[in-house]
Amino acid sequence: MNQQPGLFATVWMFFWNIIKHSGVYALLRRVYDGISGSWKRSCICSWFRRELHVSGWLHQSVAGKVVRLPITFLEYLQKRFGEVLAEKIEGSSILLAGRVYLHNLLALNLRFLGVALLGGGTGSVLMGNGGVLSLSLLIAGGILSLFDCNVTDWLKHSVLVQFCLRALGVEANFAWYHSCYTQGKFALLLAGSVGLIFGILLGGISPILAVLGVFAIGFSGLVLEKPIAGLYFLVFLAPLMPTMLMAGLSLLCLFSLVVKGVTKPDFQWRFDGIGFLILLFLGIYLVAGVTSFAMVKSLSIWAIYLVFICGYFLVIHLIQTPKQLQNLLTVFVLSGTAVCLYGILQYIFGWNINQAWMDEEMFSDIKMRIYSTLENPNVLGEYILLVLPVSIGLMWTRKDWLQKVVYAGISGMMALALILTFSRGCWVGLLVAAAVFVTFAAGKLWGLALVVLPMLPAVLPESILNRFTSIGDMKDSSTSYRVYIWMGTLAMMRDFWVSGIGMGAEAFKAVYPFYSYNGIVAPHSHNLFLQIMVESGIGGIAVFLLILAFFLKRMMEGYQFGGGKGMPLSTMITAISAGVCGFLVQGMFDNCFYNYRVLLVFWYVLGLGVACTQIAKTLAKEQGND
Repeated sequence: MNQQPGLFATVWMFFWNIIKHSGVYALLRRVYDGISGSWKRSCICSWFRRELHVSGWLHQSVAGKVVRLPITFLEYLQKRFGEVLAEKIEGSSILLAGRVYLHNLLALNLRFLGVALLGGGTGSVLMGNGGVLSLSLLIAGGILSLFDCNVTDWLKHSVLVQFCLRALGVEANFAWYHSCYTQGKFALLLAGSVGLIFGILLGGISPILAVLGVFAIGFSGLVLEKPIAGLYFLVFLAPLMPTMLMAGLSLLCLFSLVVKGVTKPDFQWRFDGIGFLILLFLGIYLVAGVTSFAMVKSLSIWAIYLVFICGYFLVIHLIQTPKQLQNLLTVFVLSGTAVCLYGILQYIFGWNINQAWMDEEMFSDIKMRIYSTLENPNVLGEYILLVLPVSIGLMWTRKDWLQKVVYAGISGMMALALILTFSRGCWVGLLVAAAVFVTFAAGKLWGLALVVLPMLPAVLPESILNRFTSIGDMKDSSTSYRVYIWMGTLAMMRDFWVSGIGMGAEAFKAVYPFYSYNGIVAPHSHNLFLQIMVESGIGGIAVFLLILAFFLKRMMEGYQFGGGKGMPLSTMITAISAGVCGFLVQGMFDNCFYNYRVLLVFWYVLGLGVACTQIAKTLAKEQGND
């Protein structure tokens, strides 16, 4: 039976038919074809579309060998000690106990958890904390100890859980543990001992800390045994947790990856042109830190840069299959959902609102700007610029109607949160990201844009229109503030363009007052590209721009390997690229790396794009399309 088109489809086809046969559309189509043809024949497009083979040069050149030294050292450890270390790990009694502990937590074995709580409560009481919390731990532990069952098995068959997985398009078999580890007295003895130790160590301070310690041990074991699980947590928690906690988790994930790389004989370290440039970028920043006007602080910031930028290497080494990629993208979007939902609730209920970012005289009609968990509206907008296109990409590539509705709702919520930041640079970035996505994923939507865009001023609130049209208005204090800072930063660069002044606000504040205009005080330049140059000199900004150029080139290659317009992998590559382009546009108005968690998100998003390309290339070879 032939299905009749619905009302929406019928109306859309009617208007599209009118537009398609109009003279304006014919003229615009000729202009588009001319520009498109010129672009395809250009040298720039040819360079982006041509696959570069740099692996040979990286292995043979002096520069490649020097920058590659960390990976060369890890490969040496793998060949020299890998087999011995793998045997030691496999036969270690301590690691066996850790494996038993981990698998019981993954199974959510109620008796195991109950005994651990009993141990924690007992230790807390022994330390003199006999309050309500300690008593609650003992009671809860006693009740849970009566049930010897694995909750994970129940979740696997839960209708609600299966519905949520289907709505998100996530595949999960819940085969996270081995049931043999959940049986026997040793597991219960281990649970009680760990609970008692943490109860004694932390129970005197707070019984809650004792419980968290019990789970922290299991979490650490999970990351060490399964580095990809650590990556999932890293991506989800990045915008939600404090910077130093994320630095610790990043270090744990990197250590786990190194252990895996050294002990697995078939593990291959990936080192391409982007990896070479990233390590070179870190090397230049290290030199800038050593010669900084605030050396100690700059080197501490460099250490954070090192840990967070290496998030790129975590992603490209751990994401190898389409399923892993889809799961990580979903985790990324779910994290963004939590951040944006909190921001919208912040706006509705007026939670913890600070109006330090608003010219109240010029924009008296704007009540507040949301910032959610990221401390600043502009920073929240920068994060949304990276995650919103991925959410739209997931919506675009889903065939299940429920999944399309879910991701459409999530994307709408993220767009609303971005609007409520009232960040003009982020709004411009969103327009650029949308233009990139529409051009490479759904060119026909440009026809719809011609109809919708002229209508927006009639439907948008006056506060948003006033905010948007104020871009470039020097009467706005935030605009004039930035312009004066840029002028002072450019003056600084004339004297420090070779070496830079070092990283961080302390180095900037030590030099900037000698070049400032109108007595403006600032912790950074409010421009990502100026900031990189003033911190690390001409070498740093040159390498960073090369990283971006090589990244976009890899995205173009991945787009072709993925099958081009309309294909799922190509669409996701387009979405990630669009987000990065929008983020960089905002970088012209703010130092996006001033918030270290956004720094982390940016580099693992670059890793996501390269992982997409690697998977697209692998699938193309398997299908004989290379």
